[in-house]
Amino acid sequence: MVYAVNRDDSHASRRRIPSRAGVTTGQAAETPTEDRRLSMLELEAWRSALVLADTLRALVSGAYSASTGLSAPDYLVLTRLSAAPENRLSGLKSLAAKLGWSASRLSHQLKRMSGRGLVDRVYEQDTGQLTITATPAAEEALRLARALHDVAVREHLLAIATPEELRVIWSLAGRVQAQHSARREPPD
Repeated sequence: MVYAVNRDDSHASRRRIPSRAGVTTGQAAETPTEDRRLSMLELEAWRSALVLADTLRALVSGAYSASTGLSAPDYLVLTRLSAAPENRLSGLKSLAAKLGWSASRLSHQLKRMSGRGLVDRVYEQDTGQLTITATPAAEEALRLARALHDVAVREHLLAIATPEELRVIWSLAGRVQAQHSARREPPD
């Protein structure tokens, strides 16, 4: 059991801190303390990163969704499918991993997309895997969405950021992703 000790002028008191069982960060669970709190600069940087990501995501997806009917998740799935031979991928877990989603989330997304005629889902009896294929209607919607996406990225990010700022964003994103991937790698 973990306890925090609060000290004031006259006495010390103890209070129980809930266990962090189940935390899988790849590091031992650590009880947060006052000295581990984010500084004002760190907190503002974190909030700024969230605002930047959320704002850009909303602006860019908003630029193509009205004209194409594609949501941001639709766009992500179709972009992955379009990169595959014949706009087709096998294996729900494989595609979910590429998207950084759970298999359950992807399954629900594919069901919605299938109902709207954007993907075909076929269970292969010989392999037991799901094969997902973008339909011709999805391919057409994606062509328009990509053009609108690119215009929005240029307008809302590239026209504002300097080349140095873009390099910093790219470098930082790569380091965060590499650190996350290293923690998820199974041991040999």
